[in-house]
Amino acid sequence: MPTLTMLVDYDNVDPNLTRAGPINLAKVLATNIPAGVLGQYDTIKARLYGGWRVQGNLTVSAQRLIPDIRSGSPTIIYTPTSTSHQALRLVVELAEGPIGTSVVLEETLVRDRNLRRFRARTSPWNECASPNGSCGFAHIAGLTHNTSCTSSGCGTRLSDIFVRDEQKMVDTLLVADIAHQAFVQRANDVVVVSSDIDMWPGLLLAVQAGCNVIHIHSKQGWRTQRHLIRTLNVQTSRCYQQTSI
Repeated sequence: MPTLTMLVDYDNVDPNLTRAGPINLAKVLATNIPAGVLGQYDTIKARLYGGWRVQGNLTVSAQRLIPDIRSGSPTIIYTPTSTSHQALRLVVELAEGPIGTSVVLEETLVRDRNLRRFRARTSPWNECASPNGSCGFAHIAGLTHNTSCTSSGCGTRLSDIFVRDEQKMVDTLLVADIAHQAFVQRANDVVVVSSDIDMWPGLLLAVQAGCNVIHIHSKQGWRTQRHLIRTLNVQTSRCYQQTSI
């Protein structure tokens, strides 16, 4: 029997679920896949997408996950059916390159990138205890990425000071793997775990190709936004199922 591929946008999943480790996370996610789909497979391959490498080296996050993956994968899980329980082989791996290749993407996390084009929200802010101008953050109202230092001759802007670590190519890798499953593997089903709407073009492409997409939202109670659902027609809507963790 074939393998069901489950593509997991790892950093988009609630930390309460990832805290238990990648194997336990994959087990929880598997319980959200409809029994009618699982009955067609004997193996689930869970690919975890994230910023796993910096300049070719494994990130701290990747190093924390690898021992659990190596010790716990593959494993056997049992999922309920209408009459009994089904044994499935569960394989978990880090998605370090496109499916079907031996390529490893060596720079999927970039550290200390400047924040670009940011601004402060108009006050009063949510949950502010002093909305009448005495808020401790009042001095940042009106600041933007382009705000300059007030010292004479200093060219530093706030965008030079505030930085963040940023994933690169992770979303596009996941979408590319959706396309690979739909068009190269001609998979009947693919499971995508994410609440990031950036994934929607890939999901839409897959259902248009006739691949059944099981979309598991990574945040409890979330649903696909209506304006995205409207991009489905009668035929493609039959190929799309959504649920949430």
